[in-house]
Amino acid sequence: GGEKTTKEFCERLALKPGQRVLDVGCGTGGSAFYMAEKYGVSVHAVDLSSHMIVVAKQRLANTTKTVQEKVTFDIEDITKCSYPAESFDVIYSRDTILHIAEKEELFKSLRNILKPGGILFITDYCRGDQEHSPQFLEYVKNRGYDLRTVKAYGKVLESCGYRNVVAEDQTQNFISILAEELGRFEPTKDEFVKEFSLADYTDIVDGWRAKQVRCGAGDQAWGAFLAFK
Repeated sequence: GGEKTTKEFCERLALKPGQRVLDVGCGTGGSAFYMAEKYGVSVHAVDLSSHMIVVAKQRLANTTKTVQEKVTFDIEDITKCSYPAESFDVIYSRDTILHIAEKEELFKSLRNILKPGGILFITDYCRGDQEHSPQFLEYVKNRGYDLRTVKAYGKVLESCGYRNVVAEDQTQNFISILAEELGRFEPTKDEFVKEFSLADYTDIVDGWRAKQVRCGAGDQAWGAFLAFK
């Protein structure tokens, strides 16, 4: 979703200088850098992918000293984390928890490491409310995803003890974001192919287009969730 959605979502978190944020599934660190720079928060950012963390650390080395003092990156499986209770003011996760089947256990342990009054904010892939096409069910199975409907996802958070849970269906927004990303990416084709390969380029473009189709058909959805301890 890029910096535009990061900016919009972060505006909802009432971030204040000195707060501690846990960024779950941080990728190459875009959100972590943005939060540290814009809001002066400390961000501990984790991802299961060693490749992502290597790139994130390279990017960190090229940022300002202020950001370097506020952001840390670690390779970590969030389902096995053991932070002290009440360690973070905010837990932030973008499109990562779809890989985790034991969502209830995860959300309970995340709630434990939030400070009282702390905020959990998530965006994640979800499933639509309808009967699903065989192709979609096959896609979910092949990827090993655990997808809930937006409403069911919100109910999971409530059942884990979170307060004032807001579960929003952001699928139309997601479709627009995909169109924007494609519009930006397609003109860079020659450059990208030179650096990587045509197969990589085709994979990315086909993947984004397939998401547009699944969302348009009502099989796939995108949810945004805000919840408080």
